[in-house]
Amino acid sequence: MTRLKWLHLTQLVAAMTTVSVAAAAADDPPAQGRTDGKQVAQTTAPQPTPESTPEQVPPPPPAPPEATQATPPPAAPAPTSPAPAPAAAEEEKLPPGSFKVPGTQTVLTLSGYAQLDVTFDAKGRDPQVEDNDWAVHAAIHPLNQSYETRQKSGQLYLTARTSRVGISTMTKSEIADIGAKVEGDFNAGNLLSGQTFTNSVLFRLRHAYGTLSGKYGTFLFGQSWSTMLDLPSYAETVDFNGPGSIPLIRQPQIRYTIPIGDAVSLALAAENGPGTDRNGVTDSTGPTRRMQQIPDLIAVLGFKGDWGTASIGGVALQYKQAGSPATGGATPTAERDGYSKEGWGVRAGAALNLPWGDRFRAYGAGGNGIGRYIFNAGLQGQGARPNAADDDWQLWQVIAYHVNYTRVWSPVVRSNVVWSQTYMKWNGSQSLAEIGALPSFDPQTGYVHDPGFNKRLDQLFINTFFTVNKQVEFGVEYAFSERNTFGNDDAPSNSCDAASVGPCASQKGTQHRVTGTMHVNFF
Repeated sequence: MTRLKWLHLTQLVAAMTTVSVAAAAADDPPAQGRTDGKQVAQTTAPQPTPESTPEQVPPPPPAPPEATQATPPPAAPAPTSPAPAPAAAEEEKLPPGSFKVPGTQTVLTLSGYAQLDVTFDAKGRDPQVEDNDWAVHAAIHPLNQSYETRQKSGQLYLTARTSRVGISTMTKSEIADIGAKVEGDFNAGNLLSGQTFTNSVLFRLRHAYGTLSGKYGTFLFGQSWSTMLDLPSYAETVDFNGPGSIPLIRQPQIRYTIPIGDAVSLALAAENGPGTDRNGVTDSTGPTRRMQQIPDLIAVLGFKGDWGTASIGGVALQYKQAGSPATGGATPTAERDGYSKEGWGVRAGAALNLPWGDRFRAYGAGGNGIGRYIFNAGLQGQGARPNAADDDWQLWQVIAYHVNYTRVWSPVVRSNVVWSQTYMKWNGSQSLAEIGALPSFDPQTGYVHDPGFNKRLDQLFINTFFTVNKQVEFGVEYAFSERNTFGNDDAPSNSCDAASVGPCASQKGTQHRVTGTMHVNFF
């Protein structure tokens, strides 16, 4: 065989081999390059990839001298860029602090922050900051004629008790997206190891609930914010509590939120009611015998859009008192029957995105016996009171509102002005003096003893926030609040001298506070 024929035969065999290998490679799974765990033999020079530099690609072998003038064999087609691995293609972009639990379809998210709050009260600080409420609570700060106000001024308090930790999960399934959340902070009352010792504070549960979410809505069961709270319209304050017009209640509940189109939703909830708090504690009516038969029933209709959010809602609740036990003695009287009364309340809120970049929030609520759902009224017992003499509950009428304007100066600086008022009215058959709503007066010391019942509360917050980045934020705020108690002018029929400046005079309690906060998120 001549040299030229041998060269042509060699070229033909090489071309057939190249076509054969290319056809076999086309049947391999993308980006795998392996058959039965073994590497497929490579018959051509490796091609450069975006990840490799030209220096990493070996040069092609030199051609035989005899073939320098001959037609070169057809080049093997360059392999296509490998497709992403199926796992990488399906991987979702997770938020900071989130990761997929290995071997599951569950995404776990860690959350929380460390925070320092500093308060300076020029006037009117509650003396029990460790065991009561160190944040602004207008309903309980001392009256102007009290010892706490007259003798104590310029009081400083630093705390890290609002620092928070939480964990949540989300698992996608064929039935629904399954979620769970547990969160707590360190803001529980504690007098055992307070400022005098280690500044230790107790951990308290904030949220613990599960959710099932799908195209037909979201089912929530566990402890979370009450459905009566409209979070978007919640005023933005540096103070941990903010205005007392809102229901700062987290309670066990069963809630179903139904989507009605893209912009409307309906939430229906059954939540833990007034229950048996203070059972066994003796008050003016004797031992408290509260009981719970049905939950609080709440319905809220919500709206959302590019303009912001709005909602309206209502609550129906029951106050139940068990019957009185038989009295002692030789001939005890018969036990008294129990009695109950139904309370109600309504609320509306809105958070509006203004065209020039600022934000406006407004919220209002009111009703009979709605005290639990208005912070300024509930903790002071201005919701409902039992009257054993009449076998009846007496309900307080409460109305409250707040407005909040947010000025956005720049992406990192914003300021807020918040104004709020709360009004209480006594609707019971007993007089204000009989229920202890009027302050008492000590003529020897000249101090007024606080009955804890308020007629009106006014609150003002002015603040500025500085956002360093997504993790770090600082805030400073001035807060004014004033409470007005009931007095003789509200109960002229009582056995009090109309000109009295003592037991029956209306009193005021004023607070001036400056608050600073330093906040660092985990992620």
